[in-house]
Amino acid sequence: MLFISSYDFYALLTEIYFLNTVCALLIYGVILNTSNNRGTPVIDCNIGGFLSQILVIGLWLTLCSNAPYIISWNSLLIHDFLAFGTKIIILTISLLWSLIIFSYNKVEKINFYEYWIISMLAIIAMIFISCSYDFLAMYLSIELQSIAFYILASFKRTSEFSTEAGLKYFILGAFSSALLLLGISLLYGFTGLTNFGDLSKFFLGISAENCTFVKTISFSIILIEVALLFKISAAPFHMWSPDVYEGAPTNVTSFFGILPKVALVSLIFRIFFLAAPEIATQLNVTLIISAVLSMFIGTFGALAQTKWKRFIAYSTISHVGFILAGLSTLEFSGAFSALFYIFIYTLTSLAIFSTLLSFRCLSYPGTYQLRYLTDIRNLIKTSPILASSIILVLFSMAGIPPFPGFFAKAFVLLSLLQEQLIGLAIIAVILSCISCFYYIRLIQMVYFSPMRTILIFSPIEKEKAITLNLIMLLLLFTCLKIDLISNFVHCMLFL
Repeated sequence: MLFISSYDFYALLTEIYFLNTVCALLIYGVILNTSNNRGTPVIDCNIGGFLSQILVIGLWLTLCSNAPYIISWNSLLIHDFLAFGTKIIILTISLLWSLIIFSYNKVEKINFYEYWIISMLAIIAMIFISCSYDFLAMYLSIELQSIAFYILASFKRTSEFSTEAGLKYFILGAFSSALLLLGISLLYGFTGLTNFGDLSKFFLGISAENCTFVKTISFSIILIEVALLFKISAAPFHMWSPDVYEGAPTNVTSFFGILPKVALVSLIFRIFFLAAPEIATQLNVTLIISAVLSMFIGTFGALAQTKWKRFIAYSTISHVGFILAGLSTLEFSGAFSALFYIFIYTLTSLAIFSTLLSFRCLSYPGTYQLRYLTDIRNLIKTSPILASSIILVLFSMAGIPPFPGFFAKAFVLLSLLQEQLIGLAIIAVILSCISCFYYIRLIQMVYFSPMRTILIFSPIEKEKAITLNLIMLLLLFTCLKIDLISNFVHCMLFL
C-alpha cells in the first residue's frame, strides 16, 4: 500500500507543489494585508513575482518527471505523454502570460493579491483537466476552473461591464454545468461506470441491436459534448464569449482566450477517441455541424466588429471551428491536426494579446487602453516595432505561408481530405479566404490608412517588451522548426 501511495504522490508532484504554494501565498497575503492596509500594491507585486517563480519551478518539476505512464489515485487520474505535453504547454504559456500582464495590473491599479491566487487555482484546474481519467475527476476539475473564471470575469469592482460579464458567464456556465452533470448521471445510470478505461472496454464491439440502450448512451454523450463545446466557445454555444470578452478586464480576457482551450481539447480527445470511440462514430455529425457553424459565425461575426476584444472573440470561435473539423474525422490523423492547431492557436493568441496589452496611449493625467480597431491607423509611423509585431501575428492567424497558422490549417485540411470529408474541407477553405479579408484590412490600417489624430503611445515596460520579443521568437522558431513541433504533438498522441 505504501508503494502504491508513493507512486500516487509522485504522479501529482507538480500539482501538490502548486497547491501548497497557493496556500502559503494566501496566508502570506492575508497576514500582511490585515497588518498594513496601505501595503496592498506591494503585496500584489510580491505575489505576482512569486507566482512567476512558482510556475518556473513547476515547469522544471514537470520536465524532470520523465513522463511515465501511471494511472493513479484509484484510476481517477492518468499521467501519459498527452497529459505531460498538455501540462508543459499550459505551464509555459501561463508563465509568459503572467509576465505580459504584470505591468498591466500596475497601470490599471488592480492591486488585489487575490487575483494571482485565483488565477493559479484556475491553472491547477486546467492541469487536472488534462490528466482526468474519470468523469468524476473531470467534473470537479472543470467546476474548479469555472468558479475561478466567474470570479475573474467580475474582478474589476468599479466597472459595471465587468460585473455584467461575470453574472452572464455565471448563469450560462451554470446551465452548461447542469447539462454536463446530467450527461454523466445518465451514463452512469445505464452503465454503472465513470472511468474512461472501463468505458472503453464496455463499449468495445457495441452494436445497435439494443436500440434504446444505445440511444440513451448517445444522448448522454451528446449532453457531455454540448457542455464541453460551451466551455471552448464553439457555435452554437458561443453566445457568452463576445460579451464576456468585452466586459471582463483585458488581463482576464487574455486568460480566457489563451489557456483553457488547450486542456479542454485534450479532454475531448480522450472522451471521443479513447473512452467512447464506438459511440463517437455515431455522433460524428454533431462535431461537423458545430465546426461549420463555428467557422461561419466566427468569420462573418468578426467582419462586423469594431472593438478589439469582440473581434478576438469571434476570431477565436472561427479557430475553434477548425479544431473541431480536425476532431470530426475521428481518426488519429485528424486528432493530430487538431492538437497541432490548438498549440499554434495558443501561441498566436498569446502574441495577439501581448500586442494588444501594449496598445496604451498617453492622455492626461495617465494612459488608456485602446479599444477600437481603427485606433491602429498608421501605426507604422508612431510605433514601428508594434506594427511589425502585429503584422507577424495577423499573417499567422490568417494562415498565410510560411507562418505557423498556415501549417496548422493545412494539416486540418489534409486530414479532412484523407477521410473524404471534401465538403467540409471546401467550406473551411472558403471561410478561411473570407477571414483573410478582415486580417488584411487591419494590416491596411496599420500601413496605409491616414490618421485624423496622432496618438502618442506609452513606452512598453521592460518585462513586457522582453516577453513580447520571446513570443515573436517562438513564432519564428515554429516557422523554421515545424517538424520539431509536429513530432512533439505526434508523441502526445502515440506515446
